[in-house]
Amino acid sequence: MRAYNNAFMAISKQLKLLTSACGWASALLGLALLSGCADKPATFHSMDVTGADWGQVYSLPDLDGQRREPKDFQGKVTAVFFGFLYCPDACPNHLTKMLALKERLGADADKLQVIFVTVDPERDEPGALKTFLASFDPSFIGLRGSREETDKTAKDFRVYFKKVPGLKAKDNPMSYTIDHTTFSYLFDPSGSLRLVVPHDLALDQLVTDVQALLEGPTR
Repeated sequence: MRAYNNAFMAISKQLKLLTSACGWASALLGLALLSGCADKPATFHSMDVTGADWGQVYSLPDLDGQRREPKDFQGKVTAVFFGFLYCPDACPNHLTKMLALKERLGADADKLQVIFVTVDPERDEPGALKTFLASFDPSFIGLRGSREETDKTAKDFRVYFKKVPGLKAKDNPMSYTIDHTTFSYLFDPSGSLRLVVPHDLALDQLVTDVQALLEGPTR
């Protein structure tokens, strides 16, 4: 019970963020994540989901059309995030944090691979998305699948997203924003999903978690 309470307190701030940004549905998804890791020892600042039966595999085209999978990045810690090009705050903030993380890793910076999966393939053209990601760091990789591939991958990673029509939606069907969960998913150097990172986790704690994955045993 104590482990459950500690884990619940650690995620409570993230659930409040998700509730305000994406509604109760995303908050409930956060609780579902919590239930899957409550019995694990608290050895990380992020949520330890080692051994989870979800989110272990993705297979999506990058912005050059090359299909990418976790095994392509063995030897690195991979940080996977789901977002969209026209995201006003959460996505740019995440990418800024990833850039700061790379800088803090120093000599190990090239052992971190940032992956950005668009949940809006209808609007996010490859060229525009590539330019957007490169404005943060040229090494950041974007993945853009079909609508079907995107929905399947998001479901497997327990990602919630929903289109919200804009004020001019009647005149322009492309006028919308997207509510979405803001977790990051960390894969260890062997290509196994290990951690789910709350959006508001302190940078110092994130650096520690990534270093632990780089230095520790793989699963």
